[in-house]
Amino acid sequence: MPHCPQCMSEYVEGTTECEDCRVPLNPGPPPESAVRAAKGEDLGNSKLVCVRRFNGATARLDADLARTLLQNQGIPCVLAGEVAAELLPVLDVPLLVREEDAERAAQLLTGYFDSPGPLPVE
Repeated sequence: MPHCPQCMSEYVEGTTECEDCRVPLNPGPPPESAVRAAKGEDLGNSKLVCVRRFNGATARLDADLARTLLQNQGIPCVLAGEVAAELLPVLDVPLLVREEDAERAAQLLTGYFDSPGPLPVE
């Protein structure tokens, strides 16, 4: 899949220009280090682990929400395959964090995504 050399977004085969940056696309996927740098994430040389997967029609929205939640708590993270999920919502979007942040990240995400909704009003 071609990618934008500026924002590192991936596109489907046959696309020749980045929709946002308006520059010609490079062939193949972007290098992982360039993706992290483009997103401003400081993941360093840490081992990355998946703390949650998002799939279905709302995968992109849920994944973006989770990323924002973790970043606001000071936990750097990256969404693997987020552009593919935007194009093909049936694909899953893994949320990756540094191994040392995994437990805290999982707790935050569980507390937000898995907590019961409000009780019905009688």
